[in-house]
Amino acid sequence: MNKVYVFNLHFNGLGVVRSLGENGIEVVGLDSNYFAIGKYSKYLRKFYKVTDPSVSERGFINDLILLGNKEKIKPLLVPTNDVWSVAISRYKKELERYFIVYNPDCSVIESIINKKIFGSIMTKIGVKTPHTYEINSFADIYKLKDRLVFPLIIKPNSRMNVNRNLDVTKLYNANRLITINSFEEIHQYVKLINNYDFIIQQKNEGLSNRMYTVGIYADQTSNVLGVFCGRKVRGYPAEYGDCYAGESLWVDSLVDISKKVIKEIGFTGIAELEFKHNEIDNEYYLIEMNPRTWSWIGITPHTGVNLPLIAYNNMLRNYNSYTEMDKTKKVLWVRVLEDSYNCKNNYKGLNSKDFLTSKKEWRASLSNYDEVVYAEYTTKDKKPLYIYRMILYIRYLGKLVNSKQKGNKIWLLAKKLWNYFLK
Repeated sequence: MNKVYVFNLHFNGLGVVRSLGENGIEVVGLDSNYFAIGKYSKYLRKFYKVTDPSVSERGFINDLILLGNKEKIKPLLVPTNDVWSVAISRYKKELERYFIVYNPDCSVIESIINKKIFGSIMTKIGVKTPHTYEINSFADIYKLKDRLVFPLIIKPNSRMNVNRNLDVTKLYNANRLITINSFEEIHQYVKLINNYDFIIQQKNEGLSNRMYTVGIYADQTSNVLGVFCGRKVRGYPAEYGDCYAGESLWVDSLVDISKKVIKEIGFTGIAELEFKHNEIDNEYYLIEMNPRTWSWIGITPHTGVNLPLIAYNNMLRNYNSYTEMDKTKKVLWVRVLEDSYNCKNNYKGLNSKDFLTSKKEWRASLSNYDEVVYAEYTTKDKKPLYIYRMILYIRYLGKLVNSKQKGNKIWLLAKKLWNYFLK
């Protein structure tokens, strides 16, 4: 059987590893981080530490080719975040000598991750996206002063900066979404707008539990063969954060729009389309498309539409049947360690049935589902839970170290331990 190379082994990578490994497929993991949680799954046959493509894209490709050159049968490549996915598409022709690649050409990927280009394509085909103001410098803001409707958001046009400058990447990640409530507040961000590639959009009102995901797999002719649909129940931060809990929930209109988008841009492979239900006008808006697996893809096998397995069967076994998730089964995916903590500490004062305020309420809420999928833990694959608990403790220790006086001997010892674990 052909192996599968999965790279970036955080939760999205772990979900893919389990989805394939549980079906007897040999999975090889790649990452630049030894503490990636997916590295410790029992379903991962081998792990290789490789160059981080955000540091050296060419270095990562060279590492990949060296590994591929040793394989007798071409493995399938499954990237799980933007940096790795862009690298695969950019060097697709070179990599196809050694691997099976379902990624689209780089021009398709770049039209997705560049928000200005993606937004213009969506406007042409009649898909609703948040209104983006035409602003190239801070001077343009004054020209539009009377037309700006607050609140607004400022965010990077693409967090994949063209020059691969690590400092710029860090700046984009640190300012991934800024809310602006008045014209006076915009002046705090003159340097960002004038010196970097940021866009200004109308804010789509509502918390993270109004975010919807459509996950798809499309074959090499951009025909969708597998579809999952769900809703983010809780994120951190609560307004726009990463998914800590997500549920299966089918919305016909969002699935139809997603299929239309995939065909229009010529996408191939696994992708996530994120929509937000605006609480003001009661409409769904396409926020962005991620050209790779997403953090809670591990829910899909439990809803009857195992997207990584569908990709494998299509690319290597020529299966072409169409599969939708089971719409009658209610499934919850949850990062158990962090979600239970955040329910107790970070959702107080938020008026929503999804934002629980105690561990008792959190435990009781699990009974509302036919099945609960724990991101860190399965009865057959326990080690990632223990590793991730240790990682969270180390992060907490790091925060304590940075908050205490350097002269305290106890905290000096803690800092030594922290630096040891960082290596």
